[in-house]
Amino acid sequence: MNYYLLFLLMALARASPYGALQAACASMTPGHGFNPQNGTSPFIVMPLTSEIIQNSLVPIGLSSITSDYFKGFFIMAFSDNSSKPIGKFSIDVDGQSMSCFNGMDNAATHLINDDKSFVMLNWMPPYDFVGSVHFRTTFVKNVSHYWVSIKSDPVEVIQFFMPSSAAHFNPNSSLGLALLIFIVGMF
Repeated sequence: MNYYLLFLLMALARASPYGALQAACASMTPGHGFNPQNGTSPFIVMPLTSEIIQNSLVPIGLSSITSDYFKGFFIMAFSDNSSKPIGKFSIDVDGQSMSCFNGMDNAATHLINDDKSFVMLNWMPPYDFVGSVHFRTTFVKNVSHYWVSIKSDPVEVIQFFMPSSAAHFNPNSSLGLALLIFIVGMF
């Protein structure tokens, strides 16, 4: 048997069609047995906002910028002063959340390794987190072609301040109710 064929079969056996394995948390690599690509990635991670108020969701798009498709992805969020992932991911159709480094749902990966040109997911910062966060994503085109830890533009999570006059209003009054509806409607 050809040694190259044996190596390829071993790599395929280690590939994960149903999402990243727990071992990917540390290295962000899929463990396919091949080296990551060094060139520019044909895929990007796009937070759909550059700023949010704390305790709000960040919608994120994973997208192809060429005609290429990706079959798999693995994403985590990091603050500027932490090497461990933060926050929680939620995803509806094209993936699933997973837990890394004793966190809870602090990463997300594909559910099925079919062709994708765009995936939408949401990220929630930790409760009362304020600061800058960026997303790192590994995109898998096929078993031997993948790009590791592609970094997004930063998202600033800013503190929510309740106006001091609003702290003393009566929500049962018509003015208080109108103010409450206005504030909630802003979000």
